[in-house]
Amino acid sequence: MRDEADNHRDFKGLTTDYFDRRSETYDQDALFPRLAVVIIRHADLEPGLCVLDIGTGTGRLALQAAKMVGEEGGVVAIDLSAEMLTQAHFKAGMDNLTNIQFIQGDVEEATFDDAAFDRILCSSAFVLLSNPSKALKTWNRWLKRGGLLSFDAPGEPFGINTIIADVAEAHAIELPYATLANTVQKCSDLLERSGFEVVEINQELMQEHTMPMAQALSVWEKSLAHPAWHKLARLPESQLKQMQAEFETRVRAQASNDTVVSKIVMHVVTGRKKSDVI
Repeated sequence: MRDEADNHRDFKGLTTDYFDRRSETYDQDALFPRLAVVIIRHADLEPGLCVLDIGTGTGRLALQAAKMVGEEGGVVAIDLSAEMLTQAHFKAGMDNLTNIQFIQGDVEEATFDDAAFDRILCSSAFVLLSNPSKALKTWNRWLKRGGLLSFDAPGEPFGINTIIADVAEAHAIELPYATLANTVQKCSDLLERSGFEVVEINQELMQEHTMPMAQALSVWEKSLAHPAWHKLARLPESQLKQMQAEFETRVRAQASNDTVVSKIVMHVVTGRKKSDVI
C-alpha cells in the first residue's frame, strides 16, 4: 500500500508537470486574469506593504501587487512550476519591476519567518494544496497581527465540472477541489479554525456561457488531466468508463437545442489575522 508521503510526492509531481505544460497558454484562459483582479480588489494593498503571493503561476497577481506596494514595499511570489515562473520573470522584466522575489518551491514546505508579511494572496491554487487547513494555520503565523489573507475557491455551480463532482459523489468519491470551500459556511469555518476573523466571503459569478454539446462532453477528458481530479484518474478503467457514461447522460439531460449553459461561481475569501494571535 502506498503511504501518505508517496501520495503527496505523486500529487506534487503531477501538479508541477501539469502547470509546466500549461505555462505558455495559461494567460489565454479568461478566468484566471479575472480572478486576479478580484483578489487584488479585496486585498487592500497600499505602498510599503510586504506581500506573499502563493501559487503565483505566470505572476499576474504578483506583478500588479508589486506595482501597488511600490519600491518601499515588496512581493515574494512562490510556485511549484519552473516554467510558469519563467513567464513571470519575463513579464516582471518587461515592466522593470525590481521589488519581486520569485521562488520555485512548495509553499507547504516553505519556512518563512513568523509575522513576515502584511498580506498573503492565493489565486487559483488554494484547493490544490494537499492540506489546506494546515496551510491556513501556517499562513496565519506568517502574517503580522491584523494582516489580511485573500484566496479564491470554486463555489457552486462550477461549470460542467460540477457534474463531474456529482458523479464522483454518487460513487462515494469526495473531491476536495469541488467540496472543500464550496459554501460560504465552509469558507467561514476554514478561516475561524485557523485564527482568522472573517472580513468578506463573496460569491462571484466569473463566467456564464453557452457551450456546444461536444465541447461540454469534452470537459471530462480535460478535467481528468488536471491534478485537482487525480483521485478519478487513478480509478480502474472500467469504473472510469462507467462514470464517464453517467457524466454524459447528466450533461445531455441539461442540454437545450444541443447546447449546455455553463456557469462558474467562485468564492473570494478575505480574512484578517486576529489581534490576539501571535
